[in-house]
Amino acid sequence: MQTIQFMQEGHERRFDLLWRRLKPKQREDAAMVSMLYLATGQPEVLERFSDYFFPDSGEFFDREFLAEPYPSPALEAIIHLIVQLYNGRTTITIIELIERLDEQQMSLVLEAIKLRAYGCQMLQKGAKS
Repeated sequence: MQTIQFMQEGHERRFDLLWRRLKPKQREDAAMVSMLYLATGQPEVLERFSDYFFPDSGEFFDREFLAEPYPSPALEAIIHLIVQLYNGRTTITIIELIERLDEQQMSLVLEAIKLRAYGCQMLQKGAKS
């Protein structure tokens, strides 16, 4: 099975910093890990996300996160997908993703979806243990 690719300079480092702070059981949770992967893919998303996610406890205040105003349609789509990957409490359609995301954002989103669908074995565990 193919492994997940980290998209930008610093993406893997940002992901790893949060991932290491999770409890061991949460590190294997596909919903948690896919959410972290997507949230750490772009610094502007992570900046908002970090106000509502607490990795040491695993708490995520998703409703408050969704209530934030969005500076762009692309950011709104990514924020909704983060919550969708985590717990399904919001809806984002495929057409909304297609219309709002650029090529780099779409690649990031597709990797996050693969991670959610196929699980944590898609991470390169050698770098993460």
